[in-house]
Amino acid sequence: MFYVGVDTGGTFTDVVAFDPDSGEIVTLKVPSIPEDPSQALLDGLVQLDQRHGITTPEITRLIFGTTVATNAIIEYKGAKTALLATDGNRDALLIQRQWRPRLFDLFMQKPKPYVPRRLTIGVAERIGADGSVVRALTDEEAERTATAIGEMGVDSVAVSLLFSFLDPSHEQRLRDAIKKCAPNTYVSLSSDICPEFREYERTCTVVTNAYVMPKIDQLIERLAQRLGDAGFASTLRIMQSNGGLMNGQQARAQPVKTLLSGPAGGVVGAAAAARAAGIDDAITMDMGGTSLDVAMIQGGQVKLSPDGNLSGFPIKVPQVNIHTIGAGGGSIARYFRGTLKVGPESAGADPGPVCYGKGGTEPTSTDAALTLGFINPKYFLGGEVALDADRAKAAITDNIAKPLDLDAADAAMAVVRVQVANMANGIRAVSVEKGLDPREFALLPFGGAGSLYAGLVAEELGMSTILVPVQPSVLSALGTLMSDVKHTEVVTRFAPGNQVKGQLLTDIFIELESRLMETFSDEGIAADKVTLERSCDIRYRGQGYEVNVALGLGDGAIGDTDATNLLDRFHIEHRKQFGHSDKDEPVELMNYRVVGIGEVTKAELRPLNGGGTANETAPKGERRAYFGDAGGWQVCPVFERGDLGSDAAVEGPALIEESGTVIVLYPGYRATMDAIGNLRIEVPAS
Repeated sequence: MFYVGVDTGGTFTDVVAFDPDSGEIVTLKVPSIPEDPSQALLDGLVQLDQRHGITTPEITRLIFGTTVATNAIIEYKGAKTALLATDGNRDALLIQRQWRPRLFDLFMQKPKPYVPRRLTIGVAERIGADGSVVRALTDEEAERTATAIGEMGVDSVAVSLLFSFLDPSHEQRLRDAIKKCAPNTYVSLSSDICPEFREYERTCTVVTNAYVMPKIDQLIERLAQRLGDAGFASTLRIMQSNGGLMNGQQARAQPVKTLLSGPAGGVVGAAAAARAAGIDDAITMDMGGTSLDVAMIQGGQVKLSPDGNLSGFPIKVPQVNIHTIGAGGGSIARYFRGTLKVGPESAGADPGPVCYGKGGTEPTSTDAALTLGFINPKYFLGGEVALDADRAKAAITDNIAKPLDLDAADAAMAVVRVQVANMANGIRAVSVEKGLDPREFALLPFGGAGSLYAGLVAEELGMSTILVPVQPSVLSALGTLMSDVKHTEVVTRFAPGNQVKGQLLTDIFIELESRLMETFSDEGIAADKVTLERSCDIRYRGQGYEVNVALGLGDGAIGDTDATNLLDRFHIEHRKQFGHSDKDEPVELMNYRVVGIGEVTKAELRPLNGGGTANETAPKGERRAYFGDAGGWQVCPVFERGDLGSDAAVEGPALIEESGTVIVLYPGYRATMDAIGNLRIEVPAS
């Protein structure tokens, strides 16, 4: 039997197969098919059979990470969606918030809502702030609304009524009426997707869910059918934004939880690699062709956020705290008004970098790395794609070197340096700006391009250690196989801190945990395999935002002393995050959360089996590479990573290659292979 993880990217679909008996990991990449990602997955399974003899019936676990929902949001290619809101409050998506992300930009445009105003219907009903019915929803009004939806010809409907998180009955009656009048229309309720206060954020979240629901539903339907035809008989699971798994039916109902499906898998895999290497605190750097995703690992755990933002709209579902910037291998370099600019525009997969030979004319950071000798043009993706080094150098020369009056090598290094500065700024956004010193963290690069630039990024930030994990170019797919099933239940109940007693907390959490255990039971996960983690969102009275405070593991009743300790921890957490606290200020509890983690069999990183030994570090060849001020042109030994055994050491300057990436060791750097295959690089003090 085998476990298989699949991650779909814009250019390639990564496939990783793990043999739980031997611990062997095999990987491959197949071209992505944006119009039908399910076909790319099937192509990957065919290649697994043809290349490695792994047949589909032998696969007992299949995990799928997808960017379908993300791409639909970014490209505004979701379904035709309508919105139902309480009468008199139908303009929440247009009004948005008062905040200005660019305070002094007089020409700033608000993001365009996914639902135009003409497709927004006000419903004559009202739930009060205390949960009471202020204006009842009549059968006639529900029927009128459902009829209007049917006449609009929309594919999907989002329902977001005032205070429905306190009483969802009106939303549920509207859903039933729509299903009766327009049975083929998808319906999303805010009370199901985001049962929390804050109308605008709740509305954005349920609208996003409705907007992508048809695409995800149809994708999973095709996957299930094709996998069944291919002989797959187990449960298909989908990677969530929170780093956990859910089944296909849950993903079809709540696709908004898959928006960070791909990047989340990479962070989970990175955390596993860091723990195996004995590193508790790391900053991950996932660099692909278009973007750079940065995340934090603290205490060996992935940092999660209760919400996020995509395309300018808040998404209020738990997710890995990832910061994304436009800095990838395809980032375009331009000389503009006397300065050199790299990104955020990308050449993408088509036409891609100039060296791809697919019609690209503007140089990218990949063309620069090729010009510097970091990439072997005959060994890109293990030799599956041939690169045109001469065309890349010509593009760098014409577009960058001549305007800057530099030779091609120095111009390419200038492109890399600007790219590195952009990447370092992205890392500062999740570290320095949050009160954290990046020098106290290891840098953990992955993705196809991460290892090319990791050394310079570490130097820029004063970081002394780099950990290049096993299988870095397909770590997002591998990470899906290291994830447990994860679900969250949350409820909003306003309560002054001085009125919070153990019994109140017990009643709320027992109800939430009961729902979670039903969900895990439906998943086929035994109760003794489920861990429940309780927390509360607390704030000082009058504040606009809350601090999430852990209450501990779910273990039954909560005493009054536990409630008092919870409030004490709030003051401590508030001081950690904001630098001040005041125990004399009144506080209030807002949200109550339970995260359920259902343990399942997972892939694991095991000690190296075979390969070289510490004394077998002979290079497979050599290549000239340019290191700028660090040493100019040098003839570097080139190593195959798979030939390096445990404890093998390589001194820089050197290049270490594997199928999907190149690890650049600058002069003075030293890389050591650990027992499971992670490559630990020590960066000399500058």
